[in-house]
Amino acid sequence: MRGDISAVNEAIVSENADKISEALEKLKNTSMEIGKAIYSQSSSEGDAQPEPEKTEEEKKKEEEEKNK
Repeated sequence: MRGDISAVNEAIVSENADKISEALEKLKNTSMEIGKAIYSQSSSEGDAQPEPEKTEEEKKKEEEEKNK
């Protein structure tokens, strides 16, 4: 996670839009994986939690697939 944050900061300094987008995407994916791990851990302990809300990107992809 810290490495991803550092990559975002470095990309911002470089002012390269592609690098910024890639770094943000990687950071977002890492944070989602952490959320999934926390959710699955709490579910295995018997604490039923609601499913995490989908990201805007996931919602867009689903909408695009429905419209095909």
